[in-house]
Amino acid sequence: MKLVDLNKVYQRRNTDSVKWDHMDFMDERTSETTLPLWLSDMEFKIADEILDALKNRVEHGFLGQSMPGNEYLDAVCGWYQRRFDWTINKESIFYSPGILPAIGFAIAALTKPGDGVIIQPPVFYPFSEIIKGQGRTIINNTLMNENGDYKIDFADLKEKASDPNNKILILCSPQNPIGRVWTKGELEQIASICEETNTYIFVDEIHCDLTRKNVQHFPMKTITDYKNIIVAVSPSKTFNVAGLPIASIVIDDNELRKIWLDETKGKYYIRFAPPLDMVLSKAAYGQCEYWLEQVLEYIEDNYDFMEKYLKEHLPRTGYKKPEGTYLAWVNFGAYADYEEILETLISKYDLLIESGTIFGEPGFGYFRLNIACPRSQLEEGLSRIVAAINDLT
Repeated sequence: MKLVDLNKVYQRRNTDSVKWDHMDFMDERTSETTLPLWLSDMEFKIADEILDALKNRVEHGFLGQSMPGNEYLDAVCGWYQRRFDWTINKESIFYSPGILPAIGFAIAALTKPGDGVIIQPPVFYPFSEIIKGQGRTIINNTLMNENGDYKIDFADLKEKASDPNNKILILCSPQNPIGRVWTKGELEQIASICEETNTYIFVDEIHCDLTRKNVQHFPMKTITDYKNIIVAVSPSKTFNVAGLPIASIVIDDNELRKIWLDETKGKYYIRFAPPLDMVLSKAAYGQCEYWLEQVLEYIEDNYDFMEKYLKEHLPRTGYKKPEGTYLAWVNFGAYADYEEILETLISKYDLLIESGTIFGEPGFGYFRLNIACPRSQLEEGLSRIVAAINDLT
């Protein structure tokens, strides 16, 4: 098996990287020398097979209009069959330029202005931005935080799904930023409530491949036959290729397919898919499983290192590694005010991490860190955090 050097530090500045060159997107106090441990963008170079496939297609000399063909569809179906025992009908797969646009399409197609869209904060902040941008109402089914262990408030979910004005649940599975991988029982209960109340479910499964050892992700489509479900998957986080956004939207129900096509094809003429996106997807799903397995092992070790480091230096965080994602969710607010922590980290220690407040009010005091990076960068970032908190306490 080809070995991947995941300890190597690459120079990514001056490439128009959002993570490295446009940190002011998140905080204007950052500088050109700030160390970024924010944004879900790995510091691991993508697999050689993807680079070769892209290079070969570019050298072919034609990048005209393209559509998903059988090779692409077979690559997608094969991946989810092998990894999750999920049999996907090729006719159920629809292209979208990323999962977030797909959420916008679904909200526009399945709701009307003023309708409620249920989310489960603390949750990926673009969800709420898209809901507000569509003129819909955010309905919070807030996750219950029991000493760092998050659970779904099913009684509250049922109450809110039972309101006929609330039309759709956006489910993040695995959940970003807290890292929960929902159990089969939890997903069955969600599906049961939504079927009983005739609530649509849009499931964002973008982090499904990024789970810890001995933790199993269950695709929503494998545990229920409820028809009003749209599932979105993508190679973008799995293979660190989010800059070429492509998502597969899986819709089994014929009526729901028609609604989707009326919105995407009918209103925006989304019929084609960028050729390079399909090329990278075929290479990633077909040839790069070895790369993912090494990355997962490295992330596992990084989490173990971080858990031990925080237990020694900042034990009041009560930190333990999550079940999924490569994003750490840490209660540094156990030591100091979150605004003071951010200010000190940026202005004095030249480090950017994300305040949990952007993920909703339940994120108060928490911070999100990307640990998919060489150990040297993670250790440097953690040492700066410890120094900043020591300054404040």
